[in-house]
Parts: sequence; structure tokens; C-alpha cells
Amino acid sequence: MLKKKRFLSLSEYTATAWLCATQAFDGNFLFVFAGYAVRMVRLLVMTAVFRSIPDTADLSLSQMLTYALLSSVLSEQLFLYTPATTALWEGSIINRFTRPVPVIGTFVAETIGKWVPSLLFYTLPVCLAAPLFGVRILPASAWNGVLFLVSLLLGISLSFAVDFIFAAFSMRMKNGCWAALAIRDAVTTLLSGSLIPFALLPKGVAAVFQLLPFGSLAGAPLSIFVGSGSAPQLIMLSVFWNLTLWPVCILYFRRSQEKMVSFGG
Repeated sequence: MLKKKRFLSLSEYTATAWLCATQAFDGNFLFVFAGYAVRMVRLLVMTAVFRSIPDTADLSLSQMLTYALLSSVLSEQLFLYTPATTALWEGSIINRFTRPVPVIGTFVAETIGKWVPSLLFYTLPVCLAAPLFGVRILPASAWNGVLFLVSLLLGISLSFAVDFIFAAFSMRMKNGCWAALAIRDAVTTLLSGSLIPFALLPKGVAAVFQLLPFGSLAGAPLSIFVGSGSAPQLIMLSVFWNLTLWPVCILYFRRSQEKMVSFGG
């Protein structure tokens, strides 16, 4: 009976993810690809900027270009957003509480489902075209590639926890959803390492940023991929922050539900 219940729960999550994956093109087809075009322009600008920076002892030009490309093609995973905060603003979050699955699990399934179109129509084509732009899209070594996948999964898990903490914060702010999103954008863009590699920052600043939980979201997996960081240390740090923040996330989210005010739908 227990196994059957787990199977049904898994199928419900899978169905939710598939539904969100197919919804991406329900609206304007050009609007979806306009978003991919913006990401491509940003990637071209970042590669142009990195080409103007001389090699450093910790990061070569080739590593910088690979870092920028990987940050772009995996931006939705390294800098993920769940629909939690926007659903709170719209009032549609109430619907999630009526479903026979945990609310957090529902948001996770929805987010993963929305990654599918981007992975197919942006990530894959850009990775295949990378050699045409003179960018090496291979890890520093096979071992770095394996550790990168481990670090990426840990970073995604931690990013979910961070997002739900900010969503719970939005619940306590009543109608301050967009303020919470703005705070999160400012903090994570600066501290996650998704925009500027930590190896290009002053060593003292880079050391502090790497120790923060935000540094494990993007900076850790990207640094491991290009071979500019200590992989075991970065992975252990990611494990530590996952074990620390997930209990905080679940407890804070549950307690914040009691203060939730949502109007609309």
C-alpha cells in the first residue's frame, strides 16, 4: 500500500511537470523565442567583455568563455524561480493547497516542467554551436564533469530552498511580492557568481562570496566545470548549506502559510 501511494505521488508530479512543459507555447510563439534571443544577446555581450580581459593566474580566456556560455545555457537551473511568489500575487496559490500533493512538491514539479522547452530550443542549440564562436564547452577533465553534475544538482536543490524562503518572506510581507523578488534578484545576481566568476574578484571578496549559500547556486558548479575551484571543498559546502537551509525553508514556509493573504485567481 505504501509503495502504491509513492507511485501515485510520483505520477502526479510527473503529470504536473509535463503539463507545464507543454504550456510554454500556449501563448505567443514569437514571445517565447524573444526571451531566447535576449539571452543570446546577453551571452554575446558577456563573451565580448571577457575577451577584453587578460588571462589571470586563476582563470584563462578559454575558461572565462566557457564559464559565460555555461552560465547562459543553464541560467534557468542556476538562477531558478518557482511560480510561488507570482502565484501568491495572482491569487492562484490557493489552488495548490487543494491538490492531493504537498505545495512545495507541486511548485518543484511545475518549475522542472518549464525547463524542458528552454533546454530543447536554447541550451542544446547553443551548446552545439559553441565551437563556431570559439568556445570550448567541455569540462576541464572527465572527473570535473562528474563533479560538476553533482554540484549542479546540489545547487538546484539549494536554489529551490532559497526560492521558497523568499516566497515565505513574501507571504509575511502581504502585498510585497515584487519587493521580495527585487531583493532576491539583487542579492543572488551579485553573490551567486552567475554573472562574474569569483576568480576575477579580489581574493578576500571571492573567499567570502564562496562561503555564502548563494555561492553554491552558480559559482560552485561553474567553477568546477572550468577547473578553477577546489571541487571537494565546493561540494562539501553545498551539502552543508542544503542540510542547513532545507529544514529552515520547510519550517519557515509552513509557518508563513498561516499569515498568507492572497486575493485574485
